[in-house]
Amino acid sequence: MELRAYVNALRVRWVLVAALAVLGALLGLVAYVLTPTVHASSLTFYVSVPPAAGGSSATATQYAQAKVNSYVSLVRSDEAARRVIADQGLPLTPSAVSSMISASAQQNSQLISVSVRDESAARTLAVARGLADTFGPLVDELDNQGRPSDVIGIDVVSGPTQASAPVGPDLKRYLVLGLLAGLVLGALLAVLRDLLDTTVRSAGRAAELVGAPTLAVVDEDPDAAARAEPVRQLRTGLAFLRAAGGREPGAEVVVVTSALGGEGKTTTSLDLARATAESGEQVLLVEADLRRPTLAGALNLGAGPGLSEVLAGQAPLSAAVRPTGTDGLWVLPAGALPPNPAELLGSARAVELVAGLRGSYGRVLLDSPPLLPVTDAALAAGLADGVLVVVRWGRSRADDVREAVGMLEQVHARVLGVVLNGRRLSRGERRRYAAYLGHGPGQGAGHEHSWGTSKPVGG
Repeated sequence: MELRAYVNALRVRWVLVAALAVLGALLGLVAYVLTPTVHASSLTFYVSVPPAAGGSSATATQYAQAKVNSYVSLVRSDEAARRVIADQGLPLTPSAVSSMISASAQQNSQLISVSVRDESAARTLAVARGLADTFGPLVDELDNQGRPSDVIGIDVVSGPTQASAPVGPDLKRYLVLGLLAGLVLGALLAVLRDLLDTTVRSAGRAAELVGAPTLAVVDEDPDAAARAEPVRQLRTGLAFLRAAGGREPGAEVVVVTSALGGEGKTTTSLDLARATAESGEQVLLVEADLRRPTLAGALNLGAGPGLSEVLAGQAPLSAAVRPTGTDGLWVLPAGALPPNPAELLGSARAVELVAGLRGSYGRVLLDSPPLLPVTDAALAAGLADGVLVVVRWGRSRADDVREAVGMLEQVHARVLGVVLNGRRLSRGERRRYAAYLGHGPGQGAGHEHSWGTSKPVGG
């Protein structure tokens, strides 16, 4: 994955990342509550060597500094702990006492800082007092070995003192660590889900799979102001492709299809037909789905002959074409469900019908069935100048889209482009669209275009 893909994965699944970050912070809070309170006592030792023992004053200082590091380890030893226990009468083991003690020394320093931490404030002070009483004699026994005690001196220069308030746990630290852990886990899960997710979630991915440009990215909310502009972009893109056709067939007859049902092809067909009609063209929308038609019902066209009757020779085209509430837009509904839809769409009469429609309308849109379940869409694609493939954001699987495109290639269909339908626009994107289109907050595209608020139609 490229960096852009990682960023897109985090952007798409930001809710997951944010939720785990909040959960991490809450777990940090729980851990803070469950962690026992820690108290501390401290003291400081000064290590000295008289010049008489170390030579010059500088040499004595260097010798003392050299001994400091070994004393830092010695103060946490079991022997030091046993002497503290004996001195203070503590009911503890040497290992328990040693675990309470920490010591450190700065470089080129003769000072040893000792901290004692425990859940019991009294125990920390007792251990610190025990160290103050017994650590000097321990050093005398180990280093001086019977020589005068002023060879190496261990003096308490600070403490033992007990901290006025508990030193732990640190609430801020627990919250920050929990938050960071949640963010990291959320980011990893978001990227992992993106790697495992085979659905299409970007315009670039849709174009890559289909092998044609993404002409429009349509918002999932049919009432959003942002839906109107992408449909206009789609209309403009198809007009450009038709103009660029030259002597070759342009894009007068376009099949709108998808890999599977429920991906928005019928809604896209209807919105595109209305937008094209409003630009001044004469448009015929053909309901070429002869198995599960929904367009006629959505437009309340009522009973009557349709495409199946025309192809079967049971009704003339003039009796089947219906006007709509949009000037310049007519609809040829599916009609009665035939027993042989594939045969009708692949018949010579279908070829003649489409050829006749070219001269009667500026644009003919065929709302076909999905490609994978049946062969009807591939047959319809063979009749058209080009195919528009609708891909559902977050629902259409990459393998399904590839297979659908393969079916179009088998019939040598020309894929004009892709419509990525149902993308989830952010609030900021929706506000920008609304501001650009001249709508106030809460207003939709329907204030200018009735098709911008059409409800989704099956297919």
